[in-house]
Amino acid sequence: MDGVIAGAPRTERVRALALVALLLFAVIVWLGYRIAQGILIYPDELLTAERSREMLLLGRDTVHLNFQPSFAKPPLQYWLTTLTLPRLANASVAVRVWPLLYGVLTAIAVGWLASLVQPGRPWFGAAALAIYSSCPLFLIEASRALLDTGLTFFTTLAIALAQLAKRKPPWWLGVALACWLGTLQKIPLPLLVWAIIVVTRFCNCEDRQSLRTGWLIGSALLALLLVAAWPVYQYLHYGMPLARAFVADEPSQLFSSRNLGGRPYFEVLDGLLLSGWATGSLALAAAIALLFKWNTNPRMREIAIVALAIMALAVLFNFRSVRYIVPIIPCLSLALAFCLERLSEMFSWRWPRVLVALIVAAGFVQTMIKTHHRPRDPLGEKRAAEVLGTRQRENTTTIVIRPPRGKHDFQIAAFYLFYGRLRFPVTRVTVQQLAERAPPRPVLGVCLVREFGSIRQIYPDAQIVFTADDACCWETGMTATATKGRTAIALCAVPVPL
Repeated sequence: MDGVIAGAPRTERVRALALVALLLFAVIVWLGYRIAQGILIYPDELLTAERSREMLLLGRDTVHLNFQPSFAKPPLQYWLTTLTLPRLANASVAVRVWPLLYGVLTAIAVGWLASLVQPGRPWFGAAALAIYSSCPLFLIEASRALLDTGLTFFTTLAIALAQLAKRKPPWWLGVALACWLGTLQKIPLPLLVWAIIVVTRFCNCEDRQSLRTGWLIGSALLALLLVAAWPVYQYLHYGMPLARAFVADEPSQLFSSRNLGGRPYFEVLDGLLLSGWATGSLALAAAIALLFKWNTNPRMREIAIVALAIMALAVLFNFRSVRYIVPIIPCLSLALAFCLERLSEMFSWRWPRVLVALIVAAGFVQTMIKTHHRPRDPLGEKRAAEVLGTRQRENTTTIVIRPPRGKHDFQIAAFYLFYGRLRFPVTRVTVQQLAERAPPRPVLGVCLVREFGSIRQIYPDAQIVFTADDACCWETGMTATATKGRTAIALCAVPVPL
């Protein structure tokens, strides 16, 4: 953090450091409290948790889901989670602690990047870090077991190292490593950011000379080799189609009609400007203004171009979740802080700082509102999952019955795999699909209590072995002992080691 405040009068440095330290401490404490609350119910969190658990069971040389190789996501965060999952009693903390750590590192990287953009201006770094640390998109993502916070850190790190490489070309090697780690985290977004930075500098006569170095070419080749290493390994050892690399669960998803050319457009912008970040419109306007106003610092203009280019691509491909632009929130925070600092030179110094305080307060208030109405923990389903785990056998078909769409938010298969500590795959089907192709006995399943009558029509000898709330666990072709409510807790307590 010293780099954020170096070169300023001592009093200003101390004040800026105190503000940054206090804010970061408050954010870390609050996020630390948040990650311990509730069980995992968000689908992407459950996928992170289950992929990590199956790594512990099946090995770390590939990612598995439902005991089959899964090529949708790379392994870095799952590798990290395997270190905490067997060592921490609270599964939510064990899975969410890494996004929290990534979030803290990203906040520090924002301060460092601010010091590289404008050295010797402590309040610029403090304002940028405060704006970023209070952004609801940052606070919410840093408390959930998703991959976006880690990708944000490696993207911000790549941008900062690219600033160092402007004068010291060997730092391009650091950019290559950041691109590699970002690709192992989720997608090669840092590599795209690197390409945007190089094109931006090439279009600037003053910066073009800095690109004439063998370090850039060598680092780019190294980055491409490192980025390709994991997909090639998966192809050689598991037969992964190369078309599946970096494009989520299906190779056609990125260019599907649902995205490219689909309607409505601008959902990502709507998530940024309205529901995602109350002051996102100000940050976006600041990034646009930096392209035209105030004879902008070229480093800051470059960062604004990166943010706007990624935003434009997200709109072009019609991405429907604001999480796709979370990695550029640090750039937008820097752009907003930069413009506010320019305003402080044009007007009274108090007015822009008061505006920063209002932005920070608004960010925390919006985060509190967004996280206040949390769904009730499905404890009945969690107990059913634990019973499922105690009764699952290798020669038994395990089924999770999916209710008709819109009638009940029943948990996904990963919920039962993770909380039941299952050791064999499960199948998630509707009652209609089960009736059309019923697997032979023995069968073990979980469903809503009200749907068990339909199960009895398919398997007349099916028996309920556990009920809690709306969920029930049933089996057919096996020795069953019906239990209900709390009498089944003894089954849930049987340890199943990871």
